[in-house]
Amino acid sequence: MILNRPLLILLALMMVLSQGSVLARDTTIVLKFIDKAKELHKKGKPDSAEYYFNQANRLSKVIGHDNGRLAFLGNYSVFLYEQLRYEEALSFAQQSLELSMKLGNRARAAAAYNNISLQLQAMGKLEDAAKNLVKGLEISSSIKKPSNRDLSDRRKYYNNLSSLMLDLNDVKKGLEYAWESHKLAQRLNDTLAMGRSLVNIVVAEAMSRDFGSAERHAVRLKEIALKYGDVQMEIKAHNNLGDIYRMQKKYTESLRSFRKAASLLSPEFPGNEVYVLSGMSSVNKDMGNFSIAEGYFHRAMELGKEQLPKPQLLELYLSGSEIKEGIGKFREALELRKMYRSLADSLKDRETHRSIQELELKYRTMEHRRSIAERDLMIAEQNTVLERNSKWVTVSISIAVLLAWGIMFIRIVGNQKRKRLELDYERYLLEAQLNGEETERARTARELHDGVASVLSAAKIRIYNAAVTGREKKALPEIGELIEVAVREIRNISHNLAPEFLLREGLACAVESFCHRINGNGLSIDFYLIGDIPRFERTVELTLYRTVQETVTNMVKHSGATEGIVQLEANGSVLRITVEDNGVGFDKNNPPRKGLGLSGLASRVSNLGGTIEIRSSPGKGTTIYIEICSVQ
Repeated sequence: MILNRPLLILLALMMVLSQGSVLARDTTIVLKFIDKAKELHKKGKPDSAEYYFNQANRLSKVIGHDNGRLAFLGNYSVFLYEQLRYEEALSFAQQSLELSMKLGNRARAAAAYNNISLQLQAMGKLEDAAKNLVKGLEISSSIKKPSNRDLSDRRKYYNNLSSLMLDLNDVKKGLEYAWESHKLAQRLNDTLAMGRSLVNIVVAEAMSRDFGSAERHAVRLKEIALKYGDVQMEIKAHNNLGDIYRMQKKYTESLRSFRKAASLLSPEFPGNEVYVLSGMSSVNKDMGNFSIAEGYFHRAMELGKEQLPKPQLLELYLSGSEIKEGIGKFREALELRKMYRSLADSLKDRETHRSIQELELKYRTMEHRRSIAERDLMIAEQNTVLERNSKWVTVSISIAVLLAWGIMFIRIVGNQKRKRLELDYERYLLEAQLNGEETERARTARELHDGVASVLSAAKIRIYNAAVTGREKKALPEIGELIEVAVREIRNISHNLAPEFLLREGLACAVESFCHRINGNGLSIDFYLIGDIPRFERTVELTLYRTVQETVTNMVKHSGATEGIVQLEANGSVLRITVEDNGVGFDKNNPPRKGLGLSGLASRVSNLGGTIEIRSSPGKGTTIYIEICSVQ
């Protein structure tokens, strides 16, 4: 049978429409699989969720549905991240970025950069995490008319940038970005998103010791979690409350909060138990229950090696070192301290900090310029309307010229102010150094006057009395003893002025000898030497010795400490000096005005091209960390 041409065309059209209907139905199924997987994950059924994710992936590949596969890649990488499978999550996030770029989907590319950043941050690669997160923010900020979904994504990016800044202990910027994230959540009227932003706000406020505000926001976080049945958010609220109470020494309330968090734990949501165990360990440590704290610590360590992001693992090492030291296991404490220092050096390297701060500053500058450009564009459009309807073109041009001159003037003034501040700071360092040297001279003069001079005066009086009374022989032993005391005083002063060991044996021997001389009178100072300390130029060694001498003298005079540590560690061309005590400490935000000589210490180290970091808080002792590169 021969079909006519119109009938053939009709049949072909019906087949195409039928195929299109099947394709549309299949693409819809891909999205339904993803939604089902997300729902099951939220209910705490990760195995079932992963099954539906895999079904969505398989079907999207079969039908060549790129947008469906893109949705799968983004959501699946988030799922893997929450299951602590960071390597796998990173791989799928990178695939998502590649496909987003291919499809020209800028919003999904920004989300992919954010997901990549999350995995890198958890793996301790903070600089790479910052680079990817800033790229995501740049793309998101360039969207001229963002949808609610775009704004919701941007809120996540700000919250993640807040978390990154907090990992770097930049509390001010961490709090700033957390509030920007919260403002976007308020704009979207998304209460759950507000809760997720509140987590970082609570952490930042606790780190800055604003406990009243931190507690109020943590309680609000718990209320949101209960209202929406978000168990993970409720666990975070109780954990944060536990830490806030612990930092205020409200140990009963702290333990109650951590136990409440423990009662909500579920194997379907990994990664929460280690925070509870770590919190319980810290509370018992602060209470002095070191044996109980050690039990919780070991359980936390077993989970932490697998589940904790590296920045959080750092805090666990430090806490464990303090616990081991508290129960007298000093070797284990030292090993944990070394692990802490090694991880801290890799995560908080100064070059990494500087690079991340530069990235953040570039992003802020870019946003500022974009806002100026948008404002200028709006002004230009208004000027166009004015040109059509009025004769005020000249006035508009004059205003623009004045604005330009104003900006240039502000920039010139700003540069001059910055240079003036730099000169003031250099002058301040020089004055601090001179004051330190003058203080050292005054101290030596006092020692000579109060010690040697007074002893010799006593000897002189004894000699005179013996001569007058004719009892020279009887007075000789007493006079000899006084002269011996004077000789010892002079020897001690000469050791301090130009240590014999320093000139003959080098810095390590001189510092060790000084620590041994200081020991006693209720203060025990341990000296540790790690590695082979290289020889420096004589002036450099003398300056470093004076610096250690000054810090230990501060410890003796001001800290009220019973135990202290002086450690010299050489690693290649880098020398690290650590001086730590268990004394009363002080508030870094309001340091003592006199007595400690902190500015003098800073100027000495700065003049050698080194860096100094002082950590202290009331009741928790003081740690001074100095780092300098040796030049052979």
